[in-house]
Amino acid sequence: MNKDDFIKKRKEFGKKTIDELIELLASEDLQTRFFAEMCLRDATST
Repeated sequence: MNKDDFIKKRKEFGKKTIDELIELLASEDLQTRFFAEMCLRDATST
């Protein structure tokens, strides 16, 4: 994944609701869990 892909993916996940991000934390895909956790932290300011 290059820088542009990372930025695009983070923006996509940033549009999801907190409930959606919490559900994605249970994903089997590591990358999905990573972006979900990062955006959940952004959304909750932690």
